[in-house]
Amino acid sequence: MSDGNVVHSVGELEKALHNLKPVRDMHLGDILVEEGAISRDQLELALGRQRAEPTKHIGEIMVDMGLIEYGQVSMALSRKFGIPMVDLAKFKIDPSVLTLVPAEVAQQYNALPIALIDGRLVLAMENPLDWEGRDVIRFHVNRHVEAVIAPAREIVQTLNRYYSEHDAAESLEALEINPVALPSDSGASVSEKAMEQQAMQKPVVRLLNAILLQAVVRGASDINVRPEKDRVNVYYRVDGKLQFVRALHRSLLAPLVSRIKITGQMNIAEHYLPQDGHARLKRAGSDIDLRISVIPTVAGESVVIRILDKEVGLKPLDAVGFAPRELEILRNLIGRSFGIFLVTGPTGSGKSTTLYAVLNEVRRHNPHIITVEDPVEYDMEGVEQIQISVIRGYTFAEALRHILRHDPDVIMIGEIRDLETGRIANKAALTGHLVLSTLHTNDAASAITRMMDMGIEPYLLSATVLGAMAQRLIRLNCEYCKEEEDVPPNIRAELGLGKDEVFYHGHGCQECNFSGYHGRSAVCELLPVTPAIRDLITAGKDAGAIKQTAVKEGMVSLTKNAIELARAGKTSIEEVYSVRLD
Repeated sequence: MSDGNVVHSVGELEKALHNLKPVRDMHLGDILVEEGAISRDQLELALGRQRAEPTKHIGEIMVDMGLIEYGQVSMALSRKFGIPMVDLAKFKIDPSVLTLVPAEVAQQYNALPIALIDGRLVLAMENPLDWEGRDVIRFHVNRHVEAVIAPAREIVQTLNRYYSEHDAAESLEALEINPVALPSDSGASVSEKAMEQQAMQKPVVRLLNAILLQAVVRGASDINVRPEKDRVNVYYRVDGKLQFVRALHRSLLAPLVSRIKITGQMNIAEHYLPQDGHARLKRAGSDIDLRISVIPTVAGESVVIRILDKEVGLKPLDAVGFAPRELEILRNLIGRSFGIFLVTGPTGSGKSTTLYAVLNEVRRHNPHIITVEDPVEYDMEGVEQIQISVIRGYTFAEALRHILRHDPDVIMIGEIRDLETGRIANKAALTGHLVLSTLHTNDAASAITRMMDMGIEPYLLSATVLGAMAQRLIRLNCEYCKEEEDVPPNIRAELGLGKDEVFYHGHGCQECNFSGYHGRSAVCELLPVTPAIRDLITAGKDAGAIKQTAVKEGMVSLTKNAIELARAGKTSIEEVYSVRLD
């Protein structure tokens, strides 16, 4: 798409505010088709998805489908409304302009003050037609306000980068405290009331808000706040990898952790025992759940915040990333009225996301669905979800006994961990229920033999197991910095790649936070239980024999599916090598 509407400086912005002409009679999708960003067929697919998700903007849907980038949506909106688009990565903002708008107001309306032109304050906004936000800011600054367009992600990143630094410095000045001692000798040096007062200081509140919001915008799954001897390091886990964000002054550890504890409804006076908490963040009309873990270390209290964004975690089945062949087989398996379907893989391989996507697909037919989870990660409308509590003796097995008397059609078990849970799950499948669950094994065939190892009789498994799927999450190349990848000859030989085959990887840029990757996709191997596989299960054969037969019958291994993604330029051979199974 042409970047003729994009401005990079105050001078260009001043000219652009007077020269752009709107194309108001065109829909956003039509502009994107005209510009060559998408095809007409792709637009129709996106409009079909929008009919199923009417609350989502068409631009957001096309980004979710991987058809376009956020920047292309902003550029099309710029043309539609005749409003300049600003490249915030190159635009130099005078810090004095940023101070005109209070941090909480700027973050609430996702509006970034970028320039003063002829006495008017120019705001970069995702939605420049947000008249409420413009009026509120106009009231605060007592100036005429002009709005221009910038991608929401860039606005939040710039806001948080500036305000987090500003609030950290302001916190140190406002709190007037010395560096915090280690837990072994800090004892009761600060009273609970004093800690609460520090945690309620506005700069501390804004600092935590900025850290949280920036993590959400970057698509982080976790925030790590780690104390060191002379500083506090903040990391985000993005696409499965930890990224260093910034270092805070050591003196901010106690008030920041206290603020986190208050947010998660924990005991701020407890420093020597681990604590778990839960909070909910509201952003753009959607709820984002936060699971908080605080653990004492010799350097101070360490915090990990798991971010559970429903908009990201609850995906349609066709948006998880499965190849068309696997998607068709999977839909056939979960369309059965009874049996067990297993998803397997290590921690962090996306098993829960896949199961939720399967539930999304199954619930279209309005069955009675009950889940047993530890913990419940996402609230799903129309699904009865049960949180187990091992401390209280309410285990998976105990919950399942009661569920079977509660008239379910579909049961989702967070994990089959022991023989008792496995037997009840098998009984549920035998008595006419569709059972979905996870296991921790490396490949699909091992999921079946793992159930045998638990003590479940092979003849029972052969009658109930519908299929098993092993999966991993593979990082996708950043489209902004993708370049040809140099693959060593020994890697080509090990993976069976041709000498002249060309592959790509990202070298790192601002768009991907210099990681070379942006986003992840599931890659899997799907083993349906055919008559031949069923005979092997009945005979108690090992995983190797089951996998060999499955491959002969057409199962594509996880490694080969990952290689196909690399051949399509979507990921690197380096990523393929890291998730390979054979």
